[in-house]
Amino acid sequence: MRIYLKEKIGNPELFTGRKEDLAFFQKWIAGIKKEISKSMAILSRRKTGKTALMQRLYNLTFEQNDGVIPFYYEMKEGQRWGVDFCRDFYLTFIWQYLAFKTRRVEYLYVPSEERLNLAAASAAAQRDGLGYLANAVASMAQLFDEAGLDTIWLAVRDAPFTLATSQREFIVQMFDEFQYLNSEIYRDQACQHLASNFAGGYMSTAEYRNAPLLVSGSWIGWLRGMLHTLLPSRFRQYELENIPEDEALEMVFRYSQIMDVPVSEDVAYALAKASEGNPFYISSLFESPCKAKDFTTQEGLLNTLEYETLNERGQIRSVWMEYLYKVFYKVNEVNAKNMLLYLSKHQDREISRKELLDALHLPMTESELEQKLRALLKSDLIEQGRSNFYYRGVQDNIFDKVFRGMYADDIQAFDPQEITNEYKALYAQAKQEYQALLGRYNQTKGLFAEFAIINHLRLRAHREQERFRAMIRNLPEDFAFVEYESVWSYKTARPDKNDIAIDLFARAGEDAYSIIGEVKNRDTTAFSKEETLEFIRKVQILQERESVGKALLFVFSRHGFTADALTEFQASGIAYSDDERWLENS
Repeated sequence: MRIYLKEKIGNPELFTGRKEDLAFFQKWIAGIKKEISKSMAILSRRKTGKTALMQRLYNLTFEQNDGVIPFYYEMKEGQRWGVDFCRDFYLTFIWQYLAFKTRRVEYLYVPSEERLNLAAASAAAQRDGLGYLANAVASMAQLFDEAGLDTIWLAVRDAPFTLATSQREFIVQMFDEFQYLNSEIYRDQACQHLASNFAGGYMSTAEYRNAPLLVSGSWIGWLRGMLHTLLPSRFRQYELENIPEDEALEMVFRYSQIMDVPVSEDVAYALAKASEGNPFYISSLFESPCKAKDFTTQEGLLNTLEYETLNERGQIRSVWMEYLYKVFYKVNEVNAKNMLLYLSKHQDREISRKELLDALHLPMTESELEQKLRALLKSDLIEQGRSNFYYRGVQDNIFDKVFRGMYADDIQAFDPQEITNEYKALYAQAKQEYQALLGRYNQTKGLFAEFAIINHLRLRAHREQERFRAMIRNLPEDFAFVEYESVWSYKTARPDKNDIAIDLFARAGEDAYSIIGEVKNRDTTAFSKEETLEFIRKVQILQERESVGKALLFVFSRHGFTADALTEFQASGIAYSDDERWLENS
């Protein structure tokens, strides 16, 4: 897939998993053409992948060019005069609209002096034969010269909907960090008078189905409060959860490969378990400057976990401290910390206000307690239970360790060895689960097998041609392993039959064979002809989508192949192997 709008994640291959989320929102975007998709809000804490998801959705929608025009805008922290914000918002939309309509990606990267110039945008639209757009921008320029902020904001806010309606088009508006709309925009140029209800302007706009909004927010309690009070019933809420275990494992292996950080299979599983599927935790552990970082040993992983949660330079600790500082700046007392510690210790169940009062002997009324709990809730440090009478700790074991490492001494004596012991226990449990996944030959299943083969192709095959060629049958005479441009699994998330997953895709240069492979590490069931035909179908889609010319189709199946599958291999020129040396670590 081509990247049009630069993604903050960096290397596009670092985007891992989120298959269900991508499929859900791609189906939602497809529904815009039927005008059945209601505006939505993604709720999740900082660094959980909201921006990565939205930017990937933008690029997928741009690439598919299937009748829905994507618009992405990120609301940044920092005081801004409302008029300046409106100009930036409107012109970001116009340049992105131009880029999509003309397929000229350079419009996404116009220099700042031109990007914020209404006349320049109007002239560009005119040059590209979009007279209706040039006229709309010229009219907006006149409004900026003559009207006040409220009138400008009304016109700018409605511009995507107005353009979609007039041109009989469909637009998806992606608004990242939507909650800042009410805290960073000022009515005057000196930024003295806050426009505290700016987001309320979407009360009507958000209802239209031909240009619905997809907004996000990193402060769940804050954004949810805005939606309930200023925009009631206008947005359907979607909570972005941690990724499932198989995707967490894939992310570990992918980061290991791309960042050149070796990881053993048992440590990979323990790391995925310790992260609880939080993409930020996984990336932070790989990026950690911890000098004792070593993901081939238990000790190396535990050292890195402790560094990231207890050391003041740990990235995981730093992000959680932003949440903690925010609430304790307002509720700076031992009682609040004690409540948070109690809820965190008992995060496996809901706690009533009465239990908190009794267990902690709090010197306050139930009404005063509720106010403090509301402050903790709004700052995303606790969660609401089944009613306003019940609360529970954040379902995150790493947060519990960060909090205790920072504040437990305020309440009771704290020994850091507690956290070390807890990490050791977690590792022991993960290792036990990992052992249960091993097959009779102590070879790994699923992703572990894919990762082993990927590592051979990435690191060894081009250096040991004779050894690895001998492990494959039905190779073309001119085939040779090379240093591949990239080696990984290939997955897409589309709301149609072209949603494919291919276990192995090693992209080579123009004159060499790329490898497109299927991996089956089963104890029973040989690879069948039906699976072969399905594999060929997926390969054809990949080759067309990724413009892959010369390619070797390859199937690995530890339990072998059916006779009719072998016949199809010969007819279709598919290479194959059941050699278990592919699953060895070195």
